[in-house]
Amino acid sequence: MQNTVTIHEGWTDATPEGVGYDSQAIRRLDDHYADLIEKGTIQAASYLLARKGKVFAHRSMGKLRGESGNGDIKGNEANEDLKVDSIRKVYSITKAVTAVAIHQLIDRGQLFLTQSAGSILPEMNTDKHKEITIFHLLTHTSGLRGDPGFYTEPYGLPWFEWAVRELKEQGNDIGWIKAVLAGPLQNMPGKEWIYSTSAFALLGEVIARVSGKPFDQYIHDEILAPLGMDRSFFDVPEAYYDEVCCTNDWETDNLYRPRKRADDAPPRAGNGMFSTLADLWRFGQMMLNGGELDGTRIVSKRAVELQTTNHLHGVRHNGWGSKQTDYKYGLGWSLEHYDLCSKGTFSHEGFGHCGLFVDPAEELVFVFFVPGQKGYTNESVILPRAIAWSGLL
Repeated sequence: MQNTVTIHEGWTDATPEGVGYDSQAIRRLDDHYADLIEKGTIQAASYLLARKGKVFAHRSMGKLRGESGNGDIKGNEANEDLKVDSIRKVYSITKAVTAVAIHQLIDRGQLFLTQSAGSILPEMNTDKHKEITIFHLLTHTSGLRGDPGFYTEPYGLPWFEWAVRELKEQGNDIGWIKAVLAGPLQNMPGKEWIYSTSAFALLGEVIARVSGKPFDQYIHDEILAPLGMDRSFFDVPEAYYDEVCCTNDWETDNLYRPRKRADDAPPRAGNGMFSTLADLWRFGQMMLNGGELDGTRIVSKRAVELQTTNHLHGVRHNGWGSKQTDYKYGLGWSLEHYDLCSKGTFSHEGFGHCGLFVDPAEELVFVFFVPGQKGYTNESVILPRAIAWSGLL
């Protein structure tokens, strides 16, 4: 069936066949995404595929903005298409950038993995928290509270950033770190994989205190600018507002009417970055290259190897309906080898939904945005990945 969705093509520097890839897989991927858009599963889709350092597919389709609660297109009167260079909040992919920043400080001798977080953040130097290390925070094994819904609880506690803001507005300003640490640990450090964005906020604070720079500034100066990721931001400049993909009223309102951030707000180290397909590819390609891109070294080769190697043994994972007793995870990167991905593939996904996958065995980088109000679906996240890998020759 011929789809009616307009497909936009971005820059490439190789043909699919030129890098050992079947161009028919790109057609299948386009048809799959277009079908999901026409069914209303997703609002739009865009993706970039690169092999051996060369981009051979760079495409987008669907709409830049989703419908508001009133059924109109929120903040997008012209109902514009999602373009290949449109900006999108990448949520948890930010964690991978934070992990690289931590390893830069390790490379420079300013930090070490088994160091107690309490040695840098005095608020964590308590009987309950002093055993939590940088390693535990990076691997989601600190025992700190998981993200709302991690245990599929029907009445989850508020998102930690909202809870901190609410406490402050009520005059109970104990500081965001103490608010995150409040209550019991969900398990002892090192015993269970509990996905925790607040743990990465703590890592962001570690980066700020060790480097002497605010977290956002450090990431810009040490990672984004050196990599030429010039369309990646924590605060999108007003001139770019109309180029940002949003799926709902909440995202649009936060874009056009951003709340002023307090100086002591939690660092956005776990969920706050905006980026593009091409910028995320540059970040992923740097990792694939062993820590450098275009002659600029961001992090050591050994640090990349450490980040993308399993460090968990006999650790359980009971979140999101999973029942695993020996979960595998790197230092800030997922190591689950799905579908046709090679063993050794590392990745990170983000809410909304988006993903960055790097396959060293095939020298392949796959970046995708599949925004929509439904968020994660198997059809928009898992199935396209198999189609993408099926094109390898």
